Amino acid sequence: MTPRLVAPADRLRAHLAAGPPLLAAGCHDALSARLAAQAGFEAIHLSGALVSAVTFGLPDLGYVGASDMVDALVRVTAGTDLPVIADADTGYGDPLQVAQTVRRYERAGAAALHLEDQVMPKRCGHMAGVRLAGLDETVARLRAAADARERLVLIARTDALNVAGEDEVLRRVAAFASAGADAIFVEGARDAGTVRRAHEASGGLPVVVNYSAAGHAPEPIDVLAEAGARLALFPVAAALAGAAAMSAAYREVLAGRRAPEPPLSWADFTAVLGLPALAEDEERWRPSASDDPEESS
Repeated sequence: MTPRLVAPADRLRAHLAAGPPLLAAGCHDALSARLAAQAGFEAIHLSGALVSAVTFGLPDLGYVGASDMVDALVRVTAGTDLPVIADADTGYGDPLQVAQTVRRYERAGAAALHLEDQVMPKRCGHMAGVRLAGLDETVARLRAAADARERLVLIARTDALNVAGEDEVLRRVAAFASAGADAIFVEGARDAGTVRRAHEASGGLPVVVNYSAAGHAPEPIDVLAEAGARLALFPVAAALAGAAAMSAAYREVLAGRRAPEPPLSWADFTAVLGLPALAEDEERWRPSASDDPEESS
């Protein structure tokens, strides 16, 4: 069986169990997913903060709901068959709603999702004012998610490190592992010691590390890999670069009253979208005169 015939969730699960650390590119639509795949990434990450930014033009303060994320998932998976790891915030409700969120995400094509232990409305883990949900409440959400999923990889995220300290992190990740999590995500973990202790407390589950530009950069992934890190998320790196490039282009149009010289030609852009192959298909399927009954009569 070729790798692309294996379900994305199963490919992701196998990679987390063995092989080098996996890097996931932050994407929010089909175009960014295509670009990430063509650059050589083997996984995609869909961030709630990024969806909030591109959909509503608002920061990550709990504006995004499950339907917004499902819509974004559909757009991203239209552009790639790579495994997509999607942000599910707190699951958007109590265990019943969490279970439905998991089903909706999986139907929309998610290979994995991460659930966090904040209260609603949640906020970016790098911002001040993060409030933790109780451990019993978080575990109930995770159990509901584990029961509802089919193949989907369940990542349990805790924001306790910067709020309650490492001892609380270790207590929580141990409970998350018992609740059925497949991997753990300690928001704010930056060094090998923290990653190693979380990895051990969870009973050896893969650790997810966040290389978000919103926080302090963790140590290099190859260093953290020795401590148990198996997945590195880069949620907004490309979006920040894209926003800067768009802003510069808009200013240049206004200043010069003309379109600037593009860094990417239109031909190259449409090639990214698959135009050459589609044009070949269009020509191959074009009806010929012999196909017209009136012409042949």
